[in-house]
Amino acid sequence: MVLTLFKNSPDSLKLYLFLLIAILAACVKPIHYSPVLNQDVYQPIKPKIEFSHDGLTATIITNQKLAGLDSLTQLAKRPIEINNLLSIAQLGIHDSSKVMYHSLIKNNISKQKLIRSISSLETNHLLMMITYSVDTSFIMPQIRNVFENTNTTLTIEPLFDRGGDIPDFSLVSPLTSLILPCDEQSIPTRASRLPNAPRDYRSGIHRGIDFFSEWGTPVKSVADGIIIRSDLNYKEVPADFRVDILNRAGKLGRTPSDIFNNILLGKAVFIDHGFDLFSGYRTITIYAHLSHINSTIKPGYTIKAGEVFAKSGNTGTRPSTLGNRNESHLHWELILQDKNGEFYFGQNLPYEKLVSALNTIFQD
Repeated sequence: MVLTLFKNSPDSLKLYLFLLIAILAACVKPIHYSPVLNQDVYQPIKPKIEFSHDGLTATIITNQKLAGLDSLTQLAKRPIEINNLLSIAQLGIHDSSKVMYHSLIKNNISKQKLIRSISSLETNHLLMMITYSVDTSFIMPQIRNVFENTNTTLTIEPLFDRGGDIPDFSLVSPLTSLILPCDEQSIPTRASRLPNAPRDYRSGIHRGIDFFSEWGTPVKSVADGIIIRSDLNYKEVPADFRVDILNRAGKLGRTPSDIFNNILLGKAVFIDHGFDLFSGYRTITIYAHLSHINSTIKPGYTIKAGEVFAKSGNTGTRPSTLGNRNESHLHWELILQDKNGEFYFGQNLPYEKLVSALNTIFQD
């Protein structure tokens, strides 16, 4: 009937459609639309601190009320880790080597230089970003200077060096495998106990292996040989004298052979293995810091591989001059000589190759 009423009038038809739409709209539940708000504007800012991958920078993010700024600033101004700097100064440095160089860097760079300071400040109506960083323009040259002064490219007796070329010890192996000098003592993995480790206290480089063992551990010859030095009558030097001698070494920037051989090795035995152990080289081994040497071990004595001839100790070390047995260990060296120079085994090898080379020269 409604259609009949409106069918003859266009205006009436428009009115009909309007009423129909109004009726339908009234039957549908209204949908309320809220404007989309910027989440960053209305979401509260939680104070936080972010550190760069290398640890050189720290960025504090907080609001205009500076919430949490005091506690976050304390974190930002903590001294950075020296290991991070070592990784930057020498790419690929082994973790064990970082430990080795840590004390040297610590002694050469003041703690104040490792503290981050404000380098930038950004702000707007919502937040503040405060960045703290370390000035590496001073630190990195200092670190690289330590690496450069830790020179492992010189022969061990520089005064008598004839320009010899350091062998590639990753390619040098004995004709007969060596016996480990102490039972149940394998090659250490710490770089600080191996050749090439810096020795800051004497301005020198470690030339051998430190087998840390209890006082009095039996010591064996690693191969057949002849005794060429045996300190049967060794007497420990006074503590003050040792300190004075080391100060002289410090002025030279290296450890002179007389100080090293006659003072720092303590009670020692040198064994000559001749030219048959390493092809093309005369070979000697050094056993230092001994607490006891068998009375038969005298220059000219022929010793056999594996023969026990001494006991470990700490002679020549600072604790020994103070009258105690701390830091007891066997310092062992393998020295190769040719007509142009004298070299310690493993000299100038990076850590990974050094460990591999040392393990290949000993019997399993």
